[in-house]
Amino acid sequence: MLFIGMLPSWLKVRLYRLRGARIGKRARIGIFSVLLATEIEIGDDCQIGFATVIKAKKIALGNRVRIGTLVAIDTNELSVGHDSVIMEQNVVGGMRTPRSRLQIGSRVKIFPFCFINPTEPIVIEDDVGIGGSNYLFTHGSWQSGLDGFPVVFGPIRIRKGAWLPWRVFVMPNVEIGTYATLGAASVVTRSIPGYSLAVGTPAKIISENKSHIRVLDENQKWLYLAQIVEQFRELLEFDGLTTHLTSGAGKLGLQVWENEALAGTYTFVDRDEQLDKLNSNDIIVSLYRLSIETRERLRIHSISWFDIETGVMEFGGHHLSHLVRDFLSRFGIRFAVESDPPWINN
Repeated sequence: MLFIGMLPSWLKVRLYRLRGARIGKRARIGIFSVLLATEIEIGDDCQIGFATVIKAKKIALGNRVRIGTLVAIDTNELSVGHDSVIMEQNVVGGMRTPRSRLQIGSRVKIFPFCFINPTEPIVIEDDVGIGGSNYLFTHGSWQSGLDGFPVVFGPIRIRKGAWLPWRVFVMPNVEIGTYATLGAASVVTRSIPGYSLAVGTPAKIISENKSHIRVLDENQKWLYLAQIVEQFRELLEFDGLTTHLTSGAGKLGLQVWENEALAGTYTFVDRDEQLDKLNSNDIIVSLYRLSIETRERLRIHSISWFDIETGVMEFGGHHLSHLVRDFLSRFGIRFAVESDPPWINN
């Protein structure tokens, strides 16, 4: 184990492949990191950080999955969907049963310092956020059940789009519904319905049926997107890039210079009718659904595009595409990736 951990990434990947692992292109496994499994499947562009140990009978990681440094995972099965992130210093483990597994969907992010106990199955669906120092327990026992003390075992399921901010504690036999929101430091002892807000110890529902969610009209959505663009421009300049922002009716253009050369243009539009002249330096972000014809036109010109309404994007020929994708995720705007970046060498 120590010998494998000390190998460089390229040699470690080759060794695992020789042992039967299916590992995609450009996957990287950090120094002192080890995978202990009888079945390993890792997608393209995955990254496993420094000194991380994953022990499971079956490991399945999708494309572009990132697992940070000093992560320890010990369960029967681990599956992680495309574009999900397990940040540094997380622990997955504890008492095991034949049912022990951790199933994570796509575009999930688990922040640092969490302890996840999949004694019974834990299923985390797509687009879920697990804040730092969260605790997910599928068993609770210490004192003797024969003496009448409570002993509880049960699964946890967190439905699509739910958000658990910092220091949430989830107990066994709990389901957190679709796009439900928990308050910080809540203790969840019973299931929470979808589109509700629950806070406290134990967590109590204070808002149901989307009543806490603000409804934006088209103009308000565009103004909000314009604020995001201005903050994006501010960050790019803070990072040493030069920018120039132009605005018009339903259209914003953000030109970016790198080393005094035009690196690209982010074009934000409220709908695809605003698109006229196109070139491969463009990166298109549309607030509303892009038509099939427009998508094909962008694809022909190798232009990166982001469709906010449908939550889908496609990498074109531009290496700066990931900057806007990562920045929009700060505001809860995430995308399923339809294609791999063509500028990356195989």
